[in-house]
Amino acid sequence: MSRVPAVKGGVVSTWAQFTIEVPDPIDFAAKLKEAGVPTARYYPKPVHMQSAYSHYPVEGNGLGNTMLCIDHIISLPMHPYLDVETQDNIIEVAKSALA
Repeated sequence: MSRVPAVKGGVVSTWAQFTIEVPDPIDFAAKLKEAGVPTARYYPKPVHMQSAYSHYPVEGNGLGNTMLCIDHIISLPMHPYLDVETQDNIIEVAKSALA
């Protein structure tokens, strides 16, 4: 299963990364790299498990959704200077890598 973020109506995106969920981010990254599209795994370790946040308690069953997706997330290029042609290329390469 693959998932992409969505922007709700009447809301403006302020994303610093465009992170998606894919079945195998390592394979996905290799296929995109082969096509010249960079990717990144910004948080291979969830923020709540990093030492800087260790003093913050995680209650109940923890952060279940975070733990379910952490091994499947990867970020695609995103910046203010990304032209439409490059965006279209990234989209096509990503779709092909997931086919």
